[in-house]
Amino acid sequence: MEFSDQDLRLVMNRALRSVLIAIIVGIPVIWLAWGWRSAALYLVGGAIAATGILEWRQLMTAVLLRLDTGGQSTPKPLGPVLFWFFVRLVAAAAVLYVSLRSLDGKVSALLLGIALALIALFVEAIRLFRGWTA
Repeated sequence: MEFSDQDLRLVMNRALRSVLIAIIVGIPVIWLAWGWRSAALYLVGGAIAATGILEWRQLMTAVLLRLDTGGQSTPKPLGPVLFWFFVRLVAAAAVLYVSLRSLDGKVSALLLGIALALIALFVEAIRLFRGWTA
């Protein structure tokens, strides 16, 4: 079974959709359990997770386009993609710092929101593995 660039894009889109659904479902649950400040931290963590998936998708698409052309045509430069990737990392660090300093919620809610990307990508990896062995 071959894994194409389109398959990678579908996997990343499904992971992003899973993160967005988990954010929507998790906010009321965390709000009821830990309060609105923790729900806001969960939302911040989930937003960081979702933008992380988007940035990784763009970065992988740009790198795969470079690999697929094999030097025969000139693809878009990789510099702007890398620049925005690192800008997002700095912005995520700034948002984390500000949210932890200003919101007095549970840090575990923030970590749970950030972990949504890892959980979604792990689930997608299991789905792919099951598809290859079936």
